[in-house]
Amino acid sequence: MTYLHNKKIKTKNINNSIGKFATEHLLKTSEYEFNINQVDTYIKTISDDDFLLYKDDPKNYYNDKNKLINEHVQFQQFYIITIKAPVKCILDLDYTIKYTNNNSSAFMVLNPDSHIPYKTYKPKEIYLLLLKEVNKIKAQNKILVNIFDNQMKEKLKAFTKYLYQGKFSKKIKIPLFDGIEPEITINSKLIMHFFKKRNSFQIAEVNEGELLVEYIKPMFGKNGLNAFGEIITNNYSDNKDDLEADIDSDTIEILEDDEKKLYKSKIRGYVHFDEKEFYIDNKIKMSKLSRVQNALTKDEANNIEVTISQNDTSVDSIGEGVKLTSETIHINGHVGAKSILEAVNLKIDGATHQESIQKAKFADINRHKGKLRCHKAKIKLLEGGEVHATYVEVEASLGGTIYAEDVIIGHVKNNLKVYASNSITIRLVSGEDNLFKINYRDIPTLNSKLNFLDKEIEDLKYTLEGALKHTQSQVPILKDQIKKLQEQKYKIVDSAKSAKITITEPLNGLNTITFTLNEEDELMYKTDARLYKPFYLEESDSHIILHPTDKKISLNS
Repeated sequence: MTYLHNKKIKTKNINNSIGKFATEHLLKTSEYEFNINQVDTYIKTISDDDFLLYKDDPKNYYNDKNKLINEHVQFQQFYIITIKAPVKCILDLDYTIKYTNNNSSAFMVLNPDSHIPYKTYKPKEIYLLLLKEVNKIKAQNKILVNIFDNQMKEKLKAFTKYLYQGKFSKKIKIPLFDGIEPEITINSKLIMHFFKKRNSFQIAEVNEGELLVEYIKPMFGKNGLNAFGEIITNNYSDNKDDLEADIDSDTIEILEDDEKKLYKSKIRGYVHFDEKEFYIDNKIKMSKLSRVQNALTKDEANNIEVTISQNDTSVDSIGEGVKLTSETIHINGHVGAKSILEAVNLKIDGATHQESIQKAKFADINRHKGKLRCHKAKIKLLEGGEVHATYVEVEASLGGTIYAEDVIIGHVKNNLKVYASNSITIRLVSGEDNLFKINYRDIPTLNSKLNFLDKEIEDLKYTLEGALKHTQSQVPILKDQIKKLQEQKYKIVDSAKSAKITITEPLNGLNTITFTLNEEDELMYKTDARLYKPFYLEESDSHIILHPTDKKISLNS
C-alpha cells in the first residue's frame, strides 16, 4: 500500500481533520495515525471579545480557580499534528471515557486487556509513553490537554508502579481533567404532570395544548468549568434530570427558556412514555389490565389500538374478569380467567386461560387454552382450547377442539377433536385418540348461517309472491337472489361430498376419520400405524365410498 508523505496540520478538531485528509486522498482514516507536535491554548475572559493565545499562565488562572470563575474564563485549544502512515503501536489501550455531571471532570477506565509491554521498557519510558498516548486520546475527545491534569499525571505515575508489580488485573480509573463543579442553589426537577391522569386506568388521555411535563432547570450560585474549556452556567447545564426519551415533534411541542422547559401536547389522545419514546396517539400501551380497569374502552368503533405488555411471566397482562373491546388488541403476556376480549385484530403473545373468551375477526395466539371465536385464527400451540372459526391454522396441538370450514395443523399429539366442513390438512399425527370429522352440522357458525339463509329465502319467496301479482319487473331479480342463496345453502349441505382430509406423514396409532353425509349416514374409519393417501368421498349410482378405505354406504337401501 502506498502512503503519502507526512502532513503537518493545525486543527481544533483532530478527528475531522484526519477524516478530511483521508477523504481527499481516497483512503480510510484507519490508514493514518498522528502525533501531537504542539498544543496552543487560547482563552477568553469577560472583558475579551475574542479568544487570545495564552502561554505560561501569567494571570495564575490554573492555580486560582476562584479568579478563573469570577472572570468567566473560557478555553480553546489548537493542535499542531503530524498525520502519517501507521507504524506498529507500542501501546494498545482498551478503555472507555466517562464524565461527571455537567462534564466538569473526565476520567478513563482502563481495561486489563490493554497491551502495555512494561517488561521490555524502563518505568520512566512506560510512563512517558502512557502520558503521550493519554494526551492524544484527550485531544481526540476535545478534552483540554496539559492543563488541570496534575491528578492525571500523579495517577499515571502510581499506575506505572502498580503495573511493574504485576497487579494490573482489574480495571483502573485514571482522572483526565480536574474541572470546576458549579455550586447549585436550586436543584433541577422533573414534574410529570400527565401522571396525575393515569389513576386506575394506568393511561393518560390529554387534550390539545395540555401541559404534560415540566422540567425546572438547576440554578447555579457559582459557575463551573468543564473538561472542554466551557463555562458551566445555567444555560450550559447538561440537564441530566430532563427527559431522555425521543420526543415526537408531530404530537408534542417543547417551550424552553432560561428557567424551565415545558412539554405540551399538540393533539388530543393518549400519552405514551416508556423512557425511550414520548408521544401521543390513539394507540394505548399498558403493562397490565385488571378488572377494576375494564372500562378502558367499550366501543369497537373507537379506532383505538390497545397494547398490553407484562414482562413478568408470573403475572397476567389481562387480569381476571377483565372485559376489553377495541379495534386492535395486542397482549404481550398472559390472559387471565373469566376475561373477555373483543377486537377486529387480536394478538396474544402469551397464553389464554381455560376460562377466558376471545372474539375477533383475525386472531394470532401463542398458546391457547380458552375459547376463541373468529374468522381467521393462527395459533402456535393449542393446549386444550376451543376454536370456532372459518379458517384455522395451528402449528402444534396438545388436545382441544376446533370447529371450522378449513383447518391446517402442523403436529397433532393426543385428544384433539377437529370438526370441519371443507378440509383438514395435517402434517404429522404422532399420538392417538384424535378425531378428524367432516360434518357441517357440528359447526355452530354454519348452522347459524343455514338458519339465516333459510330465513332470507323464505322472506324473498314471500316477496316474490307479491311481485308476481303486482310488480312483474322485480320477479327476475328476486328469483336470481333466491337462486344465489340456495346455492350457498346447498354448498354447505353438500360440503362433505367435496371435502378432503390429508395427513402427510405416517400415523403412529389409533385415530378416527369420519365423514357425515346426513343425519343418518356416516362413514367412520379407525386408522392404523401407517401412511395414508388423502381421505375423501366418491359417489356412484349404487354407493358412496370413503377413499382410500373400503368403507362404503349403499344408496339403494
